[in-house]
Amino acid sequence: MRPDTWRMFVDPTILRFFGSGLMETISLSLAAIVLSFVIALVFAFGRLSKRPWIRWPSIAYIEGIRALPVLLLIVYFGIKGSALFRPVFGPEFELSRYWAGVLGLSLYTSAVLAEIIRAGIVSLPRGQTEASRALGLSHAQSMRHIILPQALRLMVPAMMAQLTTIIKDTSLVGTIGVFELVRQGRVVYTQFFNPIEVFLFVAAIYFVICFALSQASRRLEVGYTPKAARAKIREVQLRDQAA
Repeated sequence: MRPDTWRMFVDPTILRFFGSGLMETISLSLAAIVLSFVIALVFAFGRLSKRPWIRWPSIAYIEGIRALPVLLLIVYFGIKGSALFRPVFGPEFELSRYWAGVLGLSLYTSAVLAEIIRAGIVSLPRGQTEASRALGLSHAQSMRHIILPQALRLMVPAMMAQLTTIIKDTSLVGTIGVFELVRQGRVVYTQFFNPIEVFLFVAAIYFVICFALSQASRRLEVGYTPKAARAKIREVQLRDQAA
């Protein structure tokens, strides 16, 4: 370590440089969580469907994607993303590195969130569904107005925890050339030859953000989630970590 290089971390120019990387990291995380939530809803309902031709492809997607490394998905979209979308958007279409990273993160996260959503729905008492059907609501109306709002409330802590995971996973997007926080750190230490100091500074930024989100997730979990539902959702998260 070089103590003389610590002064650079109070230089406004260096701080702005890291700030731009932090904004890119946050932007990637928010875009990925929104996109993955939309995809996850589709596959969660697909997995709960009673129709085999809907349920089995949904299961295959969820289990297949969760078994893949996030880095592999990010690199795949970074290399092949443009070719994938050219049949839809035309031969001149070029997928930006930013959106290649978002798609890679979203694809994996959607599979994890789909299981969390399914666990939240399944954890609700069956009486909720029976009561809504007794009121004359169809399955779709029951799911939209009764089941899903309650399930989403239960899933807020788990989704906050998943946002923490996405923020850390954005560090992998630098492999395809997106200048997020870690990539900005690499640029700095190649100029000042102080990788340990730079990565300690970057690690401190990640710690502050992720610790704050982790604490918020715990408070929401205690306040919003019943014990049985909490156990079922945590089981999904542990199974995902083991995979």
